Amino acid sequence: MLNNYRLEAPALHWGPDGVPRSNEFDDVYFDKEAGLEESKYVFLQHNDLEQRFRTLKAGQTFSIAETGFGTGLNFLCALQLFNQVAPQNAKLHFVSVEKFPLDKTALKKALESWHSLRSESAALIKDYPELCAGLHHMDFIGDNVSLSLYFGEASKGFSSLNGKIDAWFLDGFAPSKNPEMWSDELFSQIQRLSYNKTSFATFTAAGIVRRGLKSHGFNVQKVKGFGHKREMAIGHFIENKSTAVESKKPWFHIRSDIKNQPLVEKPLPKKALIVGAGIAGATTARALAEQGIEVQVWESSDRIASGASGNIQGMLYPKLANQDTPANRYYLASYLYANRYYHHYQKRDTNPDSKDIWWSQCGLQQEPKNSQESDKLTQILEKQLYPDDIVKRGAEKGLFLPLSGWIKPAEACHCLLSHDRIHISLNRPLKKLHKENKTEPTFEAFDTNNSEKFDYVVICTANNHDMLDQWLPLQTKAIRGQVTHAPLEALKPAFPESTFDQSLSFDSVICGQGYVSPQLSKHLNFGATYDLKNNDSLVREEDHIKNLEKLSHLINIDPKKVDISKLTGRAALRCTVPDYCPIIGPVMDKNYLTSAFAPLSKNAKWETEDNTEFVEGLFVNIGHGSRGLVSAPLSARYLTSLIIGQIAPIEQTCVDALHPSRFTVRALKRGDL
Repeated sequence: MLNNYRLEAPALHWGPDGVPRSNEFDDVYFDKEAGLEESKYVFLQHNDLEQRFRTLKAGQTFSIAETGFGTGLNFLCALQLFNQVAPQNAKLHFVSVEKFPLDKTALKKALESWHSLRSESAALIKDYPELCAGLHHMDFIGDNVSLSLYFGEASKGFSSLNGKIDAWFLDGFAPSKNPEMWSDELFSQIQRLSYNKTSFATFTAAGIVRRGLKSHGFNVQKVKGFGHKREMAIGHFIENKSTAVESKKPWFHIRSDIKNQPLVEKPLPKKALIVGAGIAGATTARALAEQGIEVQVWESSDRIASGASGNIQGMLYPKLANQDTPANRYYLASYLYANRYYHHYQKRDTNPDSKDIWWSQCGLQQEPKNSQESDKLTQILEKQLYPDDIVKRGAEKGLFLPLSGWIKPAEACHCLLSHDRIHISLNRPLKKLHKENKTEPTFEAFDTNNSEKFDYVVICTANNHDMLDQWLPLQTKAIRGQVTHAPLEALKPAFPESTFDQSLSFDSVICGQGYVSPQLSKHLNFGATYDLKNNDSLVREEDHIKNLEKLSHLINIDPKKVDISKLTGRAALRCTVPDYCPIIGPVMDKNYLTSAFAPLSKNAKWETEDNTEFVEGLFVNIGHGSRGLVSAPLSARYLTSLIIGQIAPIEQTCVDALHPSRFTVRALKRGDL
């Protein structure tokens, strides 16, 4: 585990030609005179990418993995070539690792050298992540290109991934300058992620690299290097079948074809059903539609975002931890992805000059609820656990999260569901789900009067997941929450004399005992209650009083002086999970799990390389609790990667923490099944 997520930018010095040089490795990032041509010669030409891109089929994904992201030059060259020659509906997923990432300022300065890559560079710089350890996923929507960028040790980055790589760019500082990167563990991970169509190219012909690749399943040839470099190495993986086993814990696997066929050969699903039109359903539908899939959304109520996603104003609040855990890695990655995601879709679908925006990155002030949380927040600051771009010192003992803000969830859902490939049916509940063939992803979905067939089904219905009980019962709990919607005039008598305007001048979300967002349309939205006993949606006066009491801990207000009769509100049911992680991923049959993995009941550490079985084509995306605005976008992208056969955009430890089978596995280990 990490001591902290904060990374320091590498020390550089810049030559008069604008080329960055690493002080630590005493090596340049590229050759100013020929760096672009060298990248194309070594990595594009010797992986035969132009021909391989041209011959991709509709819906296929080509995966490239790289050691040493550096300035992103190799990625930008691959992106440009892909956009020039690949079929319109093909996809490119580029994965890269970087132990010493440049910050955005240095990256922008370095890429100014390449005028022919100006548009590609601008897209990269815009979404380039904060210097934070872990896996960052970026979607260049419109280009059908994705970038997964791992900041950290190369071997650890690749060990966190599962899938198959079509081409390797083995780049980075020369082995003589950086021998530690070229470890046996790195070559083992390269082998694990390769299959019999995988190629590689590298700028070096050093013995440590050639021997490492030969001993891990590759044939290796030396060919003429670029320019004055005498030799470089290329080759192919020559084992007869893929060695890309997801893990020795098949109960946490995410797809069934991992050992059997290249992911690029997986056909694109024709038709998918999303059940539920809240933030989980809307983000999932949009992610699938962006990949070229026809999507139907069935919503049982008469409107979009009828449940917890229908509040007037929500917040982007990740609740980051003071230690490194799989759950925290998931929420941190989701938080950073969500910030980019909402910026992208708001600018695409909303006039940025309009007053009617649905997302505002205004920041969030996190205040401790009690002494225990005060200690936690103090530890985060004292350990400098996160980069300043993500967490700063806030007021008193609190934190300030500059990437946070408020969202109008219902309007966000409407925006995301506005797509030519998304077809919405309101007042259409899913009454029954029948699987026709055990090994094929084909379902018949029944509403009140009719039925329809789908290739894939994703259940995004929060607490209403009974249709899954025939395969895998899931553990969730409905917790009622009421928010309060108060006209400013109704609150005015509750403020000390002459402090009304001053007290309402805060422009960031404030969270502590409760939360309050900056005023919107001359109203203040705040809350929320946490009620385990009631499951109705009635707005209660006593809950307004509770919310006003919470508000008084956040701003200077006397709750007893508010006229309750002038307040409105909304109550909905959160879908919560005992371990505080959502339930996201493929569905396995409980009877199969308990039978195939029965040895876990006698040995909790038992592992196996056996494959596993799924309810093919069935996925679930529920249990986001009060953090759905943070977690939903990346979770939807993760589910889409499973459906279309791409490498998952989250780390394997996060996959395990979210996997729907985790509750059954834990019960097996405890001997409860």
